[in-house]
Amino acid sequence: MGTLIQDMRFAARMLLKNPGFTAVVVLTLALGIGANTAIFSFVNSWIINPLPYPQSDRLIVVESMDTKTGMTGQQSTPADFHDWQLQTKDFEELAAWVPHAFNLAGDGPPERVAGDRVSWNFFQTLGAKPLLGRTFVPSDDVEGAAHVAILSHGLWETRFAGDPKIVGRQIKVGGESATVVGVMPASFQLPLSGHSNVWTPLALSQKELSDRGNSWLDTLGRRKPDVPLSSAQAELSAIMARLEKAYPETNTNSGVRVRTLKDAIGENAGNQPVLILFWIVGFVLLIACANVANLMLARATGRAKELAIRSALGAGRYRLIRQLLTETVIVFIAGGAVGVFFGYWFLGWIDASIPERIRGYLLNYGQVSLDLPTLAYTFCVALIAGLVFGLAPALSSSKLDVNSMMKDASGRATGNRSGSRLRSAFVIAEIALAVVIVVCSSLMIRSFVGLTRTNPGFRQENVLVADLTLPEAKYKSPPETKAFYDQVLERIRALPQVASAGASQQVPFDDCCSSLEVTVVGRPAPDPGQVPGAQYSVVTPEYFDAMQISLAKGRNFSSADGPTTPPVVIINQEMARQFFPHSDPIGQKLHFHPDAYVDATIVGIVANVKLHGGTSYHLEREMYVPFAQFPSRAMGIVVRSSTEHATLADAIRNAIWAVDSEQPVSAIRPLETIMSEEYSGYHIVSQLMGYFSLLGLFLGAIGIYGVMAFMVAQRTSEIGIRIALGAQPSQIMRLVVGRGLWLAGIGIAVGVVGALAMARLLVFMLAGISPHDPLTFTGVALLIAGVSLAACYIPARRAMRIDPIAAVRYE
Repeated sequence: MGTLIQDMRFAARMLLKNPGFTAVVVLTLALGIGANTAIFSFVNSWIINPLPYPQSDRLIVVESMDTKTGMTGQQSTPADFHDWQLQTKDFEELAAWVPHAFNLAGDGPPERVAGDRVSWNFFQTLGAKPLLGRTFVPSDDVEGAAHVAILSHGLWETRFAGDPKIVGRQIKVGGESATVVGVMPASFQLPLSGHSNVWTPLALSQKELSDRGNSWLDTLGRRKPDVPLSSAQAELSAIMARLEKAYPETNTNSGVRVRTLKDAIGENAGNQPVLILFWIVGFVLLIACANVANLMLARATGRAKELAIRSALGAGRYRLIRQLLTETVIVFIAGGAVGVFFGYWFLGWIDASIPERIRGYLLNYGQVSLDLPTLAYTFCVALIAGLVFGLAPALSSSKLDVNSMMKDASGRATGNRSGSRLRSAFVIAEIALAVVIVVCSSLMIRSFVGLTRTNPGFRQENVLVADLTLPEAKYKSPPETKAFYDQVLERIRALPQVASAGASQQVPFDDCCSSLEVTVVGRPAPDPGQVPGAQYSVVTPEYFDAMQISLAKGRNFSSADGPTTPPVVIINQEMARQFFPHSDPIGQKLHFHPDAYVDATIVGIVANVKLHGGTSYHLEREMYVPFAQFPSRAMGIVVRSSTEHATLADAIRNAIWAVDSEQPVSAIRPLETIMSEEYSGYHIVSQLMGYFSLLGLFLGAIGIYGVMAFMVAQRTSEIGIRIALGAQPSQIMRLVVGRGLWLAGIGIAVGVVGALAMARLLVFMLAGISPHDPLTFTGVALLIAGVSLAACYIPARRAMRIDPIAAVRYE
């Protein structure tokens, strides 16, 4: 222990004697370790830490699955869920929920809040206890029961001022009076349903309990102790097989997939991109470590005389290795300490990049911070990296020929062949890793740029969106619903800043979309389970004009399309292509099921519209029906202004309240903002990968520059002799640059192979571009070669200017 402390003191003195060298090394390490620390914070919070529910490893999510195609979906039908509850034996609880926006009135201005309708055992399944009052009981969850509600901690504090007597109080939810029976603690949320503020009982009706045609329930369960996931999967699959035989019309090819709740939440929150970023910053750290190892190796080579003297005085090789290794570990630990501050900066930058509206959802199941496990990880990374990357330079530098070194009066270190090979290997590894990072980043950035530049089929500029949901208790009939929206739209269109205004049940990128099964009237009926579906939305006639969705053929809806006239429908070009490849769709009839089976005549074809921000360029079948024939209480009002106008949102809100002063209005947001939030995940990942690629490229360039500069310093005498014997500057340039480009070429070749393998992991995040895109790989290879050439040029220029007399003076 005494000698170790002595080594540490000596290492500290040596490092302080060269503050410039030490600062460069520590800063290089801090950049790599800081990036790793920040990304590990997300990995730790979102992936490693258990969910904040008791025995969360037993919680599962049940997803519907098409057994023929393997496609999975989140929702199940109410009837299937009811059968699972009755027939399963491997679960303690099976609960269902459906996200729902509630209109909240009283105790302040009307407000539209996010929430869930849940089965009575929802909270028991998760093992959640209320802060105040109670959770739901079976008698709450039946049709016709008294209305009750549970509040989130945030809503209780903001709207009800944290009233300790809130339990038993009457509030107005969805136009109905409901009794508050409980308040959940601040730590409770289920991220799969977003950030919920109100929970009400599901209270399925007998009609809903027998519904096998509409999938709209999300399902979670708690496995019994010692029941493996595979057994739960097998039991539910067997139940679905029995249901398929009993109900072939609705359950053909219907199956289920069982996943742990942690896996389902992780996929929703973007664990895969986080893990990819974790790999990328790991590569950046390896480049930084290789750089530092090269610097330490060069420094040890310059100290060869000192090491030879210590060896001659009795220091064994083990003692020299320990001394050199101690210096390296101290540098790495110092880099880790400084890296913590970079980690704080990275975390703040990432957090600031997340839109305010979705930040709470992303972070509510794992608060991301530099906590004790993260700091321990940082320390371990620094220590292990110091040992691993310090060992090779220490072994190489301690292999000394003491007699030769003591006879050499010049005092100039020439290094050894093994040290030269090791430095070259480090440079090749740095270049290869830089290629992998830059290729992956380029693919992500090109994909994101292509994604945002894709024509969505509408013009999003100067469009505001306001989502409304009318309470069923107040607007009981379709004429009442229609009258409300007609009056609101009339008032909005009268505003001087408004160019056009319409409404749609499903606004693209705004919690879109709904689908239903559809067939062509007059054609043979498809087999059960083979009925095609299409995206479906109720719209007013002015919607297409407000969104500037072009009409390709036929006509738009008009005021003549009313409740007493034959049903009509407009389809998009993709649906026309798939359903009517060799005939004219206009005048054909579609058979579909919104609320009751109807036949609707196709009167128009509109352009294809991109409905959401996914990475797929796959065009979807879409159809629209007139609001007057199929009124919906939930609509999104879209308003196109003639110019950008900051006060238009207040005018829209006032127009709505002029018709119904109790109607809550959600945040009125620009459609461009909604779309950017939808793409925010890809934007953040692309931005981070772009930064890390620049950092990796910079570190790689420094690495090859350092090796070439050291080579020139080592071979000063040789180069001087060459010049004295008549070597031309161009020949010296080729000597240095050729060596550097040879190393870079090997690194690029190795890196391309690695990038081909790594890019395959990005398939799920790439849109419109192949993970093996030749243009990207060629461009990155040329970029790395150019950077390497630039890094070699400065040492080469220095070599060309060597004075042969000064160079050979020592000889």
